[in-house]
Amino acid sequence: MSNGDIFENLQFRKEGPNKTALVERNGYSVMRLSLGKGAQAPPHMAAHSAFFFVLKGRAIITSGDDEVELGENQYITIEANQMRGIQALEDLVILAVKD
Repeated sequence: MSNGDIFENLQFRKEGPNKTALVERNGYSVMRLSLGKGAQAPPHMAAHSAFFFVLKGRAIITSGDDEVELGENQYITIEANQMRGIQALEDLVILAVKD
């Protein structure tokens, strides 16, 4: 068992996402991503599917050819082998689950 505070030791960097692994298990991982306002993870292809849940802030998420604006308590799922990217419109915290 493990527990903690999801907002502890946040770093809002401007040059890209700060990634903190929360859980790593066979078949899936859970990470906390934090980005400072204006920072981005440029669109890129990834071989795994992903679930992004916005805990704090607002972002534009690229999913394939689409862009979706998400705010707190909103989520998006992205299929494997699909383009994905994040642009932080505000200081941003995302819970990311990938297979």
